[in-house]
Parts: sequence; C-alpha cells; structure tokens
Amino acid sequence: MTVSGQAEGVYFSSKSWVTVQGFNVINTSDYGIAVNNSSFITLANNHVSYSGQPLSGYTKYGIRLNNVSDSLVSANTVDHNTNAGIGLVSGSTRDQVLGNLSFSNAEGYQRAAAGIHLYAAPGNTIAGNVTHDNEDSGINCYPGSNGCVIYNNVAYNNGDHGIDDSFAADATIVANTVYKNVTAGINVEGQATGATLANNISVDNGIGSPRTHSDIRVESGSTAGTTMDHDLVYLTRPDTLLIWNSVSYTSLAAFQAASGQEAHGIQADPKWASPTGGDFHLLAGSPAIDSADSGVTGQPSTDVEGHPRVDDPATPDSGAGPRTYDDRGAYEFQPGPLTDAAPVARLTATPSSGSVPLTVTADASPSTDSDATPIAGYTFNFGDGSSAVGPQPGATAGHTYTAAGTYTLTVTVTDTGGLSSTAATQVTVSSPADAAPTAILGVTPASGSAPLQVTADASASTDTDATPIGSYRFDFGDGSPVVGPQPGAVASHTYTAGGSYTVTVTVSDTGGLSSTATATVQVTAGTQDAAPAASLTVTPASGTINLTLTADASASTDVDSTPIASYSFAFGDGSGVVGPQTGARAVHTYTVSGTYTVTVTVKDTAGLSSTASAQVTVTDAAPAARVTLQDSGLSVTADASTSTDGDATPIASYRFDFGDGSPVVGPQAGAIATHTYAAGGHYTVTVTVTDTAGLSSSAKRQIKLH
Repeated sequence: MTVSGQAEGVYFSSKSWVTVQGFNVINTSDYGIAVNNSSFITLANNHVSYSGQPLSGYTKYGIRLNNVSDSLVSANTVDHNTNAGIGLVSGSTRDQVLGNLSFSNAEGYQRAAAGIHLYAAPGNTIAGNVTHDNEDSGINCYPGSNGCVIYNNVAYNNGDHGIDDSFAADATIVANTVYKNVTAGINVEGQATGATLANNISVDNGIGSPRTHSDIRVESGSTAGTTMDHDLVYLTRPDTLLIWNSVSYTSLAAFQAASGQEAHGIQADPKWASPTGGDFHLLAGSPAIDSADSGVTGQPSTDVEGHPRVDDPATPDSGAGPRTYDDRGAYEFQPGPLTDAAPVARLTATPSSGSVPLTVTADASPSTDSDATPIAGYTFNFGDGSSAVGPQPGATAGHTYTAAGTYTLTVTVTDTGGLSSTAATQVTVSSPADAAPTAILGVTPASGSAPLQVTADASASTDTDATPIGSYRFDFGDGSPVVGPQPGAVASHTYTAGGSYTVTVTVSDTGGLSSTATATVQVTAGTQDAAPAASLTVTPASGTINLTLTADASASTDVDSTPIASYSFAFGDGSGVVGPQTGARAVHTYTVSGTYTVTVTVKDTAGLSSTASAQVTVTDAAPAARVTLQDSGLSVTADASTSTDGDATPIASYRFDFGDGSPVVGPQAGAIATHTYAAGGHYTVTVTVTDTAGLSSSAKRQIKLH
C-alpha cells in the first residue's frame, strides 16, 4: 500500500502488539511512520522516503519511535528524509533495529540528519544495517542512550562519522564495517566511558578532513573502562590513523605503545571486493579472515547477510575465543562457492498473552534467507495439540487458544534447498476473569418541551463472559422513583418540568458486577404567549429646528405564536400619534426647539403590547449674518439686509462696528447703517445679527478708502 502526500503516513500512540508491514510511505509533511508510548510493535519491510521539508522547524524522521519498548524495526528502506532515517528517542528501550537500509537522509541546510539516530534511548540493539551517504553520521548513539549494542553494521560515505557514540556510556561496538566517512570511522567522545570496540574494520575515514578525524577515535573523558582490540584499520594515504585520549597517532605501532590498546590490532588493507562500489565482502587472503575474537561481548555468530561464521581452510586461525576462525568486520568470508545456508527463522505472536478465548497471529515474515535457495514454506505449531498449519508459502497464521496455559509457538522455515530452521515464542493464556458488563445507554428524544416522554434504551450493553447481564436499573434524574432493577433493557418516563436531566442506567451481571452509563435530556418549559419585545432607534437623534427624523422599531421581536401586528409612534411634541400601522418606521419634523421623547407601542396579534422610547434634542439656530459695503468718498453704507434666520426666532436687531474706533451703530431694527470716515485707509466693518432668542452671528468686510 502506498501512502503519499499527507501529514503522517502511519501514526499511533499507546498501543501494543501492532505490526506495520509492506507500506510505501512518501512525501509526508510529518514523520513517515510515527509510534508513541507503545510496546511490542513490529515495523517491517516498509519503504519510507521524503518525509518533512528541508527547512528549519519542518524536518522529520522517516521512522520515529518515541518512548517505545520491546519492539522490532526490521528490513525497512528509509531514504531522502529530512531528518534521521530511523530515530529512537525519549525513553525507547529494548528495541531491535535489524537489517535496515538507510541512505541519503539530509536536513539540507545544516549537517544533522543521520542514517540511524538514538537519543535518550538506552539498551537498544542496532545490528545488520547498511547506512550510507547520509548528511551526518551513519549511526548516532547520543546522550541518554547508554548500553546500546551495535554490531554487523555497514556504514560508508556518511557526512560525519560512520558510528558515533557521544555521551552514551557502556556501548558495545563490534564486527562493523566502516569506510570513507568524513570525520571518524568509529567515534567515542563526551564521557562515553566503558565502551567495547572489537573486531571492526575501519578504512580511509577522515582523510584530509578539517575536523578531528581518524579511523577510530576515543577522546579524553571516554577512555575510562573503554577497551579496543582485534580491530583492523587502514589508510590508503598518510593521515591520522587512530586517536586515544585526544592524542593522534599515524601508525598502529605507535598507538599500541602509547595506549596499551589494540594488542591484536591489524594495520593492513582488508582486501574488500569493491569498496567504491559498496561491496565490502572479503577476498581470499584478507588479513581480516579467521583473526577475530569470538569471545568478545556482542560478537555475533552470523554475519550481516545471515551467513554463519566459518573456518577458511586456506587461512591459519589467529583469532581468539571459542571460535578462533571468526572474521573481522560485518562480512564473513565464505571459502569457495557459498554453501547453502538454512534460513534464519524469526517469529512473533500478537498478542502474546490474554484470556480464553485468545486469538493470536503468528508472524514469521522477518525470517530471512539471503542465499540462492530462498524460503519456500512456513510450518506453524501452536503447542496446544492442534494440527500444525502448513507447510505454506504464507509467513503468517492465525490460531485461537481455548484453554488456559503457557504454550510454545514454533515456526519451521524451510528453503528451496530443503534446509530449515526454527524459531519459537511463548503465548500465555489465562482463564477468563469475570468482568463487569459494558453499559451503553441511548435516550430518545434527547430534547423537547414539557411534558416530554422519553425512552431510555440500554439494549446495546454487553457482557461477553460467563456471567451475562442480569438486570437494568434506570434513574431519570428528576427525583422520580428509580425504575428497576428489571430484566428489560428499555424504560420510559415523562418529564413534566423544564430542566437538564441526567439519565443513568446501572447494568448488573449474574456475578454481581455492574457498570453505569449516562445520557443527558434537555427539557424546555411549556410555552406561554408573551408580549413583543419593543426596540426603537431615532435617526438623527439631535439637530436644529425643522429637524426631520426617522423612528425605526424594526428590531422589535416576538418569538412566540402571536407575532407583531402593529406599531404606533408618539413624537412627544403634541402632534398626533402615527399609527397603529403595520410598518415599523415613521417620519416626523420638529419645528420648535426642545427635548422630546419618542415612544413606540408594539402590539402582537393577541393584543399584548410593549413600548420603547428614545429622546430627541432640537435646538434653535443662530441667524446667518451677511453684509455688503458701498462707498462714496469717505462715506460708507453697510447693508446686512441679506442676513437670514429661517426658524421660529427671526432676526431682531443689527449692530454695526465700522472699525475706526467710532461708536458702534445699534443694536437697531434696521439692516442698513451709514458712516463717514475721517481719513482714508484700510477698515474692517463688522455686523452682528441677533434673533429674538438672543442667538447671534457676525459677518465682516474690508474696505480701502482714499
């Protein structure tokens, strides 16, 4: 199945025994596959690419496990994501990251995206993975990730280290193949004490790098309890070969003499098949053949391809441990043509525990066979005396356990060459414990007006164990007597008053266990006719005499069954009432100044009414003064007869000031005055016009006399 172009391809939280297999997740804006706060999860054979965006704040892992335990991430391909290809963070522990391919993951704007990244993720196993051409390191084991086991991995052409153990103590780093990473092949720094490095091959790492580089680097602060032995290192041109306690060495001999480490180390060409082509198989005559320590902690009995560690007859054994013929690095040299190897069987059961009847799915799909005789069939034995399922080509089988007990579930995986191997896991089946019923309640109708009759229905309640439902008890929440307990799952009730009521059903089984469910009923009181709600606005609410306004009662409401029938308007100035009328608006003109109360009476079809009012302020206006001047020599006639006052308080007097210091003329009833100036010059003539209400205004004119 392909999932493309959405936020997350696959996301779940707080789950157990979930398998996600066979998905192609591409172009998600968030994580490709994200699992939070879960356990016993299997993520297998998925392809996840192009998750997130190469922008700050938008980069995302391809696969991310957040606080996930006891889980398997296997045989996935993760590439071109904008953060680490696979990430285990925030308390993820006891997880296995096996046989994945992670390449070309990059944030794009800074060096930060690794192939596999662990942060605050202790006690995990990283094995059999190939990580190459990632922006940062191939594998990061970062702060809080103590006790991680890293073996049989191949890391090459990465932008920082091949394997980076930083601030994570007690790491086991064995049997890895590391080539041509930009900084260090294997890096241990930041108080990452107690590390075990053995049986690794690290070649041409950090050549010419401006950073602190070497094939294997152990910085000061990380040497306490850390051991190095049986590693093979090599540079094709001179540079820093090894670093111990932050001191650089260009030869293994100098390193051994100064550090006391790598007593069985080798500085030599490992004779890989084609390192530039990504083929790190050992060729005949490689010094890595039959020279590893099989007794070191974490040394695997098979190589990255699942081949067993075998003795090369042409190479004298120089290794240590119970098998003196293990090869260094992730690939075991297979002398002559590769012999057919049995498949590597792997098996999970989901769920692995539960009560009768328990249906499980046996999944052997993580099984592998990388040689020329692939897996042909799977046979499942469920360990309870039932018939075996298979052989069959399918890697999964279902089965139901009907009796309590602990069962060993076994799969036999057979290849086309007839070779087979087995894997087993345990399933624990317990007797079913009596559980309370699951109460479910529906109420119909859920709302209405009083009196409201409702039906409470709990028939969807369930109890699947040996003590079935025995009775139902209904409390309608209004103080009425409880209905039941009764065998029937349905009860009716009538609410007589408005309110919000909680209906509760108590469902009891024959074992005496019970559970409850609730539902809410909204009851409105029976409706009565109510008067309208009158509302009034006046526009404008103030102005001068001859003010025309509109009284608007259209916002008045009546929501019951007797709607508004009429509007009557009283304008408060002694004029007649306008209405009753069906229209909600009326117009009126005020001709006298004063403060008036406008009242609307709104009446509904049942004769109920209400009123609303608003005030209007009407003011007298001052006259509009105007003056013209006519001169003859030094004699000037001022004429204010064009002055106006259009309201009920007309012009009463005129007062003339000729602006030369002579006495003012007026106030007078006449609108004209004449004055003779003593000398020529510039003068301002002012007329003040006053109405019968005492309001006045002035007008000015200038004149030049010679």
